[in-house]
Amino acid sequence: MSKRDDIIRIWRESFSDSREYVSMYFDRVYRDDEALTYVDDNGVTVSSLLLQQFRMTFHGAEVPVSYLAGAATRRSHRGKGYMSKLMREALEVSAQRGDMLCSLIPARSALYYYYKRFGFSTVFFTKEQRFTSLHSFPVKNEYHAVEDIADDDVWDAFDRFQHKRESYITHTRRDMDNIRADLDSDSGDFVAMAADDEDSGPRIVSMAWAVRLDDLLLVKDVMGEDDEARTAALRRLRELHPGVPFLLLGRPGDTMGGRLMPRGMARVVNAGLLLETVAQANPKWASRIRVTDPLLPQVNSHTYIIKGGRCEIDDSYSGRLDMDVPIDVLGDVAFSSSEIGDIMCFPSVRPMISLMLD
Repeated sequence: MSKRDDIIRIWRESFSDSREYVSMYFDRVYRDDEALTYVDDNGVTVSSLLLQQFRMTFHGAEVPVSYLAGAATRRSHRGKGYMSKLMREALEVSAQRGDMLCSLIPARSALYYYYKRFGFSTVFFTKEQRFTSLHSFPVKNEYHAVEDIADDDVWDAFDRFQHKRESYITHTRRDMDNIRADLDSDSGDFVAMAADDEDSGPRIVSMAWAVRLDDLLLVKDVMGEDDEARTAALRRLRELHPGVPFLLLGRPGDTMGGRLMPRGMARVVNAGLLLETVAQANPKWASRIRVTDPLLPQVNSHTYIIKGGRCEIDDSYSGRLDMDVPIDVLGDVAFSSSEIGDIMCFPSVRPMISLMLD
């Protein structure tokens, strides 16, 4: 039995995904070189996870990051520490290949506490916005739905929208196709809206992804040039689903209201890369930070001196520190609101994660 087959077996035993979804995922998304497994003394594959590679916009740069998916152990082998060993291996692999952080979306709320043991922090949030079945999403301007949603212009617009986000785990065109396939397996909807420009003709200005959950439409994300354009995408979903309440997983910094809710976690695996990226974007920022990391001490347990747009390691430094923190707190601070960042004297940004096929 191949590694892929072993992982499919564990996946089907551990998750309630439909056969259609599992087939789609392992045909389109799965890559053997991103799969990690733990084999017991009897040669049985008992635990597995996928350590997928992504890019993230961060302080004006794009940095490599990991996304941990499908972490599971066979029922008959749970409670023996196999997943803990595999998690440590995953963090080491992520650090070795140069990722800045490892991200994940816990399958259930109790797992937030489990992943915290490995240095993960809850840094990804979503602004949950609920709309009644009577909400019509009025707009002032004229918009029309894009008919050919597989067109190159749709990808170009998507890529433009995602790179406007300040700190966002971005998707490739292959990812976008997989997101569409995931929606199709759930009989979901993808809409793209365009506005007519007198000089250049139709221009795609927004798009949204949604799936029907019983008597509720879950809008997984909506992107666009501005609030008006994004509302136009929601209005199109309303036309497709009249008389149904909406739940929108909005941007954490959205000013339209809503409740800030946990969405995912991140674990810094390369503190030097994180601090160097922040320093380059903020050349006037100066700080002396000591970081301790019991799982990746050689990589992260150092004293970092930030000055003049550079970050250097100086473990001989014995002067005053601005921060002396474990690795999870560094993640909390780096990926917090700007208000908390001001208090901590750290150029913080609130990150976002979406459309991860979770």
